Amino acid sequence: MYERNYGIIISVDDLDRAREFYRDTLLLGAPVVDSNHWVEFQLSNGLVLGVRQQPNASVQKGCNTMWVYYSVNYGDIREQLLDAGFAPLKIAAPPVGLKAEIFSDPEGNRFTLAQKPQ
Repeated sequence: MYERNYGIIISVDDLDRAREFYRDTLLLGAPVVDSNHWVEFQLSNGLVLGVRQQPNASVQKGCNTMWVYYSVNYGDIREQLLDAGFAPLKIAAPPVGLKAEIFSDPEGNRFTLAQKPQ
């Protein structure tokens, strides 16, 4: 069993594409919950990232989520994103005091990739 303390929910149109992106491109690993309408990844410190299938999610206004992904594998994940065709957005990342860039997933949901101190 895994611990759930708090989490983030992201709505997407294409759950299969999102599952592949978060699992393989962001290197989150295998989901702890995986169904045809909900995928959940266990992150550190009890944080879960839930991805739910919701029709027309990409066109709904006011439902955008932006989250920060701190990773000790910053360079590897950044390289995965670039190799998969995801360039950093040309907007300033939040001042987290570390290397950080803003990217978006295949449906335009933004996140900040930040280097976690080792």
